[in-house]
Parts: sequence; structure tokens; C-alpha cells
Amino acid sequence: MFISIKNRLIFLLIVFTLIPFVVLKIIAYPRVLEDVKEIQLRNLQGIGNQQAELVSNWVHERMKNARSLAKNPTIINAINITKKPGDSIEIITYLDAFKKEYDLAGILICDDKGIVSFATSEEITGRDISQEDYFKKAIEGKTVTSGIIQSNVPLINEMGEEETGMPTLLITSPITGNQKTTIGIVALRLDLNNLKHLMFNTKLGKTGETYLVNEQGYMITESRFSDHLKEMGIVKKRCSLELKLTDPNTGKLTSGVARCLSGNDGHDSDGYTDYAGITVLGVWRWLPEFKWGVITEIDRDEGYGLAYNLRYIVVIVLMIFAFPATVAAFLVARQISIPILRLRSMAEKIASSEDLSQRIDIKHKDEIGSLADAFNTMVNSLKEKTNALANSENRYRQLFNSLKEGVYESEPGADGVFTWINQAGAEILGYNSPEEVFGTKVKNIYVDPVERKRLVEKLEKDGVWSGFVSFCKKKNGEQFYTERTSNMIKDENGKPILIYGVFRDITERKKLEEELQKMVKSLNEKTNELANSEKRYKQLFNSLKEGVYECKRQGSNWVFTWINKSGAEILGYNSSEEVIGNKVESIYVDPDDCRRLVEKLENEGVWSGFVSFCKKKDGEHFYTERTSTMIKDENGKPVLIYGVFRDITERKKLEEELQKSEKHHRELLNSISEGVYQSAPTLDGVFTYINQSGAEILGYDSPEEVLGTRVIDIYVNANDRKELLEILEKEGVCKDFTAFCKKKNGERFIYEANCSIVRDETGQPIMIEGIFRDITER
Repeated sequence: MFISIKNRLIFLLIVFTLIPFVVLKIIAYPRVLEDVKEIQLRNLQGIGNQQAELVSNWVHERMKNARSLAKNPTIINAINITKKPGDSIEIITYLDAFKKEYDLAGILICDDKGIVSFATSEEITGRDISQEDYFKKAIEGKTVTSGIIQSNVPLINEMGEEETGMPTLLITSPITGNQKTTIGIVALRLDLNNLKHLMFNTKLGKTGETYLVNEQGYMITESRFSDHLKEMGIVKKRCSLELKLTDPNTGKLTSGVARCLSGNDGHDSDGYTDYAGITVLGVWRWLPEFKWGVITEIDRDEGYGLAYNLRYIVVIVLMIFAFPATVAAFLVARQISIPILRLRSMAEKIASSEDLSQRIDIKHKDEIGSLADAFNTMVNSLKEKTNALANSENRYRQLFNSLKEGVYESEPGADGVFTWINQAGAEILGYNSPEEVFGTKVKNIYVDPVERKRLVEKLEKDGVWSGFVSFCKKKNGEQFYTERTSNMIKDENGKPILIYGVFRDITERKKLEEELQKMVKSLNEKTNELANSEKRYKQLFNSLKEGVYECKRQGSNWVFTWINKSGAEILGYNSSEEVIGNKVESIYVDPDDCRRLVEKLENEGVWSGFVSFCKKKDGEHFYTERTSTMIKDENGKPVLIYGVFRDITERKKLEEELQKSEKHHRELLNSISEGVYQSAPTLDGVFTYINQSGAEILGYDSPEEVLGTRVIDIYVNANDRKELLEILEKEGVCKDFTAFCKKKNGERFIYEANCSIVRDETGQPIMIEGIFRDITER
């Protein structure tokens, strides 16, 4: 039987009316107040410690990345490179790939004189950084951070504009030569947006926030309330390196910041004035390695709001009711609070560990019991949906691979390279496999590279461009027409991060359109011959799968005067005769599309690739794509419109499905259970890439531990490596190659691999790539 909490509370208050209320006032309230303070302080300390660990681990991971990159033979060789075009491109391509893989803002390499040799940003190449502190420390053989400083080179700000003086953080590591001497440094420029996301990772109520402070007392991350601080005039552009954390009443550093900068971890549960003049509770932790302080604060009114509210309620109830009501309220509160805390504790476990096997066991026949049941039901539903999502991944992958159109992904910018393409796309461009296309600059497939620039500018402005037609060239130089729909993806700050889209070869269609234009011109010039050739042309048009039509102006409207059978069927009619005489605008869902088409034709004469939303005779809506031409008389007056159109509804649906499955595709590589690797094509060549599964097969915890390791060292018999290289040199591909190998800890296993050698345009080998697995059990 369901018993309402409200009814239970009323019943208990009536039953215990005669019990003295003063017990609650004297005993319970002070204890609750202290408990609230203790819980709030423990919560603040937990969040502060968690954020400090996150920041410290994040910087250490980047330092580990810097050391790994500095040990890479490709980077070591880059110091003394002759800078042949092919060598420079290989190094820059490798740096760009490393930058993208580890989500960096930039990478630079300089020699021991401080001259930048290579950088992911061209304007940095050639700069002298010998006077920078981070260079001086790194050249001494240390991996160090620069701290968050103002950049002396232009960086992209929040508005997408270049700005000098932007907050930046560099991690530098020495590059050691054969003589164990430092011959240069590598510097990673970190994306501070990632640090910002770390600080915003945990929200603390409405007024709580966590931020970093440097030795000078300046905030070096963005405040959660930066927009409000700008409105108040406290900061102009951003909080980082601009907001000095002083008490507005004294002009000195706030109490929490001052005590943190003294190098001591601590807290203040009584409250102090923060940089906005508000009394806050604070917890701080000093990170001596980076000379940063992690400050966690929340308004005192919010932090102790529960206790303050309880005090006022106690006073009011004391004035209105007798002592027994208070005792009853205390007991009811205690009875209710225990299951609520259990609910909260279990919810936090599920949220922190994502363990959907957790269940809440509360057998109450009231609202709390119902809430527990609803929570368990929600977790069950979420688990079922998660399983369903995993099961549907294979279906999406099959759908993706069945596409005949080219699907691609590239870096943003005019010089962006292909980062992914499907098999159909590679074949359209004249390649045998997608791997041959990866790393190719997108602008190189255009006959006129300006077309790539036009596409990027359009996407930066509108985000998508459908029906973009351009003249392209294949690997062998053969030229052809493409039509594409492209989308630009931006991060939460509006910065472009990738372009993806669908394209197809429309050369035959363009030929048909050109033939149609020539035919229309011929029809206009040879009107007297039209009667004799009309039957032949109608037969030609009726043989087309696309709709072909003719319309004339009647008053202020355009009406169909002729249409082929395919066109009538596309519009939902049984014959061409049913269409003739109908207003053209009647087929548009939005009549303004008809007006825009006519205006475009009046100005330019032809419009190719015009996409619009139309409707059939029975009202069914569908998408069309058309190419139309306007014929004018000798006085320039429009007399006819000819055109070709087709139903592209299925294509539009496919494009939408492609966007939905994009996330699944990006996670595809991580789902592969076999090892995937790339290595230098020499006997002593090192691993330059490996996925997580490959690292684990070799006994490592992460791919970073494998990078730079000599491939020959994993073979029990080094001659097996030599035999593989001889096969690849002779045939280019080696399938089902087996060898006896060893893991990091020396454990031996049987290795089976399928691999191939990749060559540059001159035929020189540049890398070996392949897939391998442990077949010991097999």
C-alpha cells in the first residue's frame, strides 16, 4: 500500500505534539549545521584535489608526448636534413599527423642555435627562439613547460582572428644526437581549450568554480563567469593573464590566492572576499612543479544555504508549533534523509564509473521507493539502448561500404589533406585503394586549385554546400567533372576542425547537359528545321531517365508546354499530356524557389545543379536537382525555358544517413582487434605508428611506448625481418607471413601479418604498413 510522505509527516507531527520541541533546537540543529559544513568542505576538497590531479596528469601526458616525439628518428634526422622537397613534405606531414592525433595547437623543431627548422605553422619557420626561457631550459637536456604566457606569434583567438599576445603553453624536450649531445629541441604548443574543458569538467552548484592562478596572482584559465566579468568591466577580452585576483576592498590578493601562492595547500570554511567582492568558501592546492595554484570556490550563501534555511525554519516552527512538532520533524527528516543519501551515493557511483550493472535496493512504499524503482528502470533502459547501439554498428558499417558515391574526410583550409576516403571515392580519383589517397592535398585534385579555395570560403560562411560542381583530375591526369555535397565541422569555439562530404563523377551528365545546351542553341538558330527534327529529339528525350521539359511565359506565370515521359512520371503523372498547361510554380513546395530560378536565368541564362523541394500530383514531397536554360528573343525578352531535372530524394536521405553514421566511422579503427602498424622500410626501422590492440599484443600498455622501438627487436630470429623485407622489395605485398616473436616482457608468441610497402612518386620505399595478430593459440 502506497503511503504518501506528506501524510506520514502530518500524522507523526500530530502524534508527537506533546514532545518538547527544544530538543531539536538545542541538539539537532547545531549538529546538522556542522555536518553541512563538513560535507560542503569535503566536497570542495574532493573537487579541488580531482581538478589538481587532472591538470597535473594532463601536462605530464603532454610532456610524455614531447619526449616521445623528440626520440623519433624522423625528428632526429630532421635537424640535419638537406631539406629536399620530398623530405620536408614527409616531416611536415608527420608533424601534422602527430599534432592531430594528440589534439595539439602546433609543433615546431629547431636546431641547437634556436632557429626553427620545421613547424606546423609556416609563419614560424625560420624564427630565432634562442632567447626564450623554454628553449634555454630544453637545450640543457630537460623536458620543461613554459608556463601559460603571452604568445609572441599570432594565434587564432575566440573570434577566429589572428592575435599576438594570446595565452599559450609550450612543452619543450631536447633532441639528442648519436653522441648523446643535444642537437636541437622539439616544442609542442598545447590547445588551452583542452585545459579550459578540464577546469569546467566538474560544476559546483550555481556559483562554484575552479581556476588556475600563477605566481603573480593572475588567473591563467578562463572563469566560468567570464561573460559576467566582461559585462561588469572587470576584464576586457578574457580572464587568462588579464584578471589579477585581488580583493576589491583592499586591493591586495584575495585570502585564498595569497595563502595558495605561499606554497601551502589548505581551505577556508569561514569565508573570505573573492575577486568579485563576494564572500566565498575556498579550497586551494599548490602545484610546485608548474608553479600553479588550483583554487576551488563557492559562494558561502550557496554552500551553507541548506543550514541557513534550516535555522530560519526552526525559528518559525518554534514560534508557531509546540516542541513535539519539532521532534517529529527531526525524526521524519532523519528517516527520509537516509534513503535519499543512498540514492545519491548510488547515482554518483553510476555516473563516475559508468557501471550500468549498479541497482538501488530501497523497499519503501512511498515516493522514495517509487523514485528508486524509476531509477532502476531508467538504468535498465539505458543499458538496453547501449547494447542496441553496439549491435547496430555493424549495420551502419555495411550501409557505409555499400555506397557507390565517394565519401571523404579532409582537414579544413585550402591546403588541407585527405584524412579518410572510402573505396568508391579512391577509384573515382583513379587510385586502387583509399590508403593511396591519404595525405594527398585536396586542392591537387582540382584542375583549377581556386575551386578548393571557393569551397572552403563557402563552408566557413554557410557550413554546407550542396551540388557544388567542379572540374577535377585523376591520378593519371585524366580530367572529369564532379558534383559534391560538403559539410564543415567546427568545435564549440567555432574553429573549423574537418570537412567531410559525398562526391560523384558527373562527366557523362555534363556531356549530356552540354549537348543539351548545344541542342537548344541549334533549335533557336534553326527554327525552320525544328519541325523535321522534333520527332527525333523527342525520342531522344523520352529515352532519358531524367525529366526534360519546356515552358513558356503566359502573363505573369510560366506554364509547361512540353515534358518527356520520365519527367511526367517523376511529377506523379501517367503521361506528358497531363502536365502540359500546368503552372510551373505549382510543383514547388515553396513558390519562391520558382521565382529565384527565373531571376537567376534572367541574369545568367543558365543554372546548373539547382536543388529544390517539390511535390508530386498526389502531394508527395521530394527533392529535385535541375539544370535550366532560358531562351530570349532578339530584343532580350524571355520566351522559353528548357531544362533537365531528376529526383534526388534518395540521395538526400543517403547524405543525411551519412552524417548520422559519421561518428560510427570515426570509431571504426578503435574497434579493430588486430594490430595495425606503420614502420620505417629498413632492417633496423622503427615503429612510427601502432594502434592500441597492436601495442597490447606486443605487451605494452599504450601505443606511445612502442613508437621509436626497432621492429627487428620483436623478432626472435632477426633473419625473419630480413626475409620479410626481401619479399616486400620484390613483390610489394606479403600475405600470411608468420614468424616467432617476443613481447616486451620476453614472452614468445607466433605472429602472423599481412603487410605492404609504400613508395613515393620516384619509387623509393617510404614506409611499411600492415595488420598482424597473435596466432599462438591457433
